[in-house]
Amino acid sequence: MEVVPQASANPIFLNLISGVFEIGFLIFGILYFIFTWIVLRQVNLMTSTVRTEGGGLLKAIAIFYAGLALGVIVLFIGLF
Repeated sequence: MEVVPQASANPIFLNLISGVFEIGFLIFGILYFIFTWIVLRQVNLMTSTVRTEGGGLLKAIAIFYAGLALGVIVLFIGLF
């Protein structure tokens, strides 16, 4: 039975890669929140311009969507 040598991984390199992924996920979460904030502003503009019966529901869904995006940021911060 042969002994196969294990490839030694450089811990500094692994920490660097891990840090890049953490920062990348955090940046993604922040950009996602900015996108939902823009969607929320667009929904507010649309509902103030065009009055419909479903305007309140649409605003509620947009606010929920922005809260979900904020929750994603908190999740990413908590994971790392």
